[in-house]
Amino acid sequence: MTTIKTKSGLIFSMMLIVLFCMSACHPKKNVEPEPDGKTNIPMGTFMFHLHTYIDDNEVDAYNIVYTTTDGRKISLSTAQLYISEIQLVKADNSIVDISKKIILKVLETETYLAGDVPVGNYKNIRFKVGLNPTTNALYPPTRSDSVILSKPEMWFGATSQPDGYVFLNVQGKIDTTFDASGAIAQMQPFSYKIGTNANYKQVIMPNKNFTVEEGQVAFGHIMIDYSKLFNGVTLNQSTNLFVTTTADNATPLAKTIVNNIPSLFIFE
Repeated sequence: MTTIKTKSGLIFSMMLIVLFCMSACHPKKNVEPEPDGKTNIPMGTFMFHLHTYIDDNEVDAYNIVYTTTDGRKISLSTAQLYISEIQLVKADNSIVDISKKIILKVLETETYLAGDVPVGNYKNIRFKVGLNPTTNALYPPTRSDSVILSKPEMWFGATSQPDGYVFLNVQGKIDTTFDASGAIAQMQPFSYKIGTNANYKQVIMPNKNFTVEEGQVAFGHIMIDYSKLFNGVTLNQSTNLFVTTTADNATPLAKTIVNNIPSLFIFE
């Protein structure tokens, strides 16, 4: 009996050793960590809700004349821009990067998906108007999201290259009188096509707290007030009404307009 027990115990022990080796040697599934080193981070969705404005007036359609609070009349026939390099700043100052997303804001559309982001409390939104130098040098067919680049109205010429893309295209008519007393019939056309790598402009919104909850959508409600493009521009000089080429984008007028870009964006 003793011998039988000893053999059984030996066999049992050997079976345990085999099972242990099988478990230890079996390859485990490789779990890729999230950027902050954690896995299975709860996520929500961030979207932009972007409204087109002329001063206090929301623009309902193109070619409608709106009057600013100082009495100047402005109408838009084109108003669109690229938004890229999107970042959200959390309450603890950590950065959530959505830099691969590119948005082309047009008048007809107000809601845009930015991407999925970790849940939590946030305090700031940052982005740039335009396209980074690498994207700005590409032909549309070379990108998986080429549809957003295949927009002739956002090119300086008949093709996207070699001059790159127009980052901001705003056109229409404006009262150019010194005291903003001109009639609608006196309004003059203007065209601002801002681009080139030198004019890739950072926008940092003022701090405003918001929360992203798991499985929910958080919106960044922002007004784009195109009347602010004209700050510091002497409108009764006709040469100040047009920036349409890459050469024009190197002028002091273009620099003034580019420096006005961050002021266009206001939390609703």
